[in-house]
Parts: sequence; structure tokens; C-alpha cells
Amino acid sequence: MVIIADSGSSKTNWIISDGNTDNIKINTEGLNPNFTDVDTIRLVLTNKVLPFTGDRTASNIFFYGSGCSDIRMCNTVREGIREVFPTAHTEVNSDLLGAARALLGNNNGIACIIGTGSNSGLYDGNSIIANIPPLGFILGDEGSGSYLGKRLLSDYLKGVMPPDISSLFGSKYQTDKDRVIEKVYRGEFPNKYIAGFVVFLKDNIEKKYCRELVKEAFSDFFRRNIKFYDGYDKLKISFTGSIAWHFRELLEEVMEINGLNKGEILREPSEQIMQYHLKHY
Repeated sequence: MVIIADSGSSKTNWIISDGNTDNIKINTEGLNPNFTDVDTIRLVLTNKVLPFTGDRTASNIFFYGSGCSDIRMCNTVREGIREVFPTAHTEVNSDLLGAARALLGNNNGIACIIGTGSNSGLYDGNSIIANIPPLGFILGDEGSGSYLGKRLLSDYLKGVMPPDISSLFGSKYQTDKDRVIEKVYRGEFPNKYIAGFVVFLKDNIEKKYCRELVKEAFSDFFRRNIKFYDGYDKLKISFTGSIAWHFRELLEEVMEINGLNKGEILREPSEQIMQYHLKHY
């Protein structure tokens, strides 16, 4: 039995496969070790994953997650998994490596995640060999949901947003500066709160302001991340993540303007990650 986990800031997609019957798919909360401890990981696995396995005999568990970028964070996740599946071979890696394996398999290229946050990496067909640090929603995450939401909120509160768009935004959310400041600077998971406003862009994407905002955010992503990789203009650039998927037409338009080579765009990589591991293990 093989278990795959693709864990982002908001949710974790699990796939369980015995190689014979149809795969079992489960969604749970995100398990970023920067915000989640061993006990929480253990409880999620015990209550929401283990019941679908029938026992504890999973032979291979491959966990790819946001926040799993150093040994300490990976060990937090690994410890939580081993408390529930003590005999399984367990690997914990970054969500970026998972995206690269899903998007590129054993081919080289540039793999990108554009969802609540954003990230990118130069992939040699086996490993991530270069990574421009994303720096999170305060210092980076260009092109992401939090980046777009931050711009929306700022434009609205500063009066920069066009009046007709501002009226629509205000009537939809009925928010004000004090509430936004409270949520962003003193609330839990402010990046998720900020990214939650992106649905406004999706619902109003036919309006020039919304389209240009998204295109500028993608341009910033390429300018501040992709163009620092050696040979970026010759490699295929592939994407996964909700923002890349929902705004893929604008993403492709910005890539064409910048003379970049488009690869795949996937909403979620978990199915392709499972295929990768069933092929290689």
C-alpha cells in the first residue's frame, strides 16, 4: 500500500493505493509544520486517514508539504506519521519537489506553485537544484493568492481602486480598515485571510482593473523569481496551484509576452505524484 500526501497551507490531499483497486482520496486540513505540531499530525492521521487503510501495514508513505524545507520541519511531520504507521517507509519532502515530480517526472525544467503562496525551483529530473526563496506573504510570494489579496485590500483601503470596482468590493465584503488590520496583524493565518479575497478577482475578471492586477502579479512572479534561473528562457516552465489554474489564460498571456516556454498547468499534483511513485517504487 502506498500513501501520498500533498499538503498546502489550506488543505492536504491524500491518496491511498494498493496498486489494484481504485485509489482512495481524502481531504484534510493543511499540515504545515510551521503551524502544526506532532500531536495534531498524529490525530489527523488516526481519525481521518487510518480508517481508510484498514490497518497499519502501509508500506510506503510519501508526504510533500509546504513548510517542509528543512530537516527539523520534516522530522516533525515524520514523527507524527510514524506514531500512526510505525513500520512504513516514510519520506517527507517539500511541496515543491512534489510539484516537480508531478509536472516534470524525470525531465528537467522549472516547477512552480502558485496558490495561497508561491514558489519555484530549477529541477534536473531528480532533485531541485536551485530555488529562489519565496520569503512568504510579507516579503515575497509574488503572483500568489496572498499577494493578489494584499494588493486588493490595499487598493480598496487607500482609495486607489476604481470607484465602480470599489463599490462592488465594499458591498461584497463590508469590511473596513480596523477589521482588516485586526485580521492581518493580529489574526490567525493572515495569509489565508488575505488570499480569501481573490474570489472577487475571479468573479470580476472581465473588468480591466482585475485583469491588469492579475497580470501585474504574474509579471512580478516571473521578474523576481523565474528570470534568476540559469537558462530560464530555454526551459519549460510548469505550474500547479489554485491561482495558476483559475487564472491560467492570463498566466499564459504573461508568459507569451515574456517569451517564456509554457509546460503543464495542473490544479493539484497529487494524482501525478502517485503515478510517479507507482512507476518508480
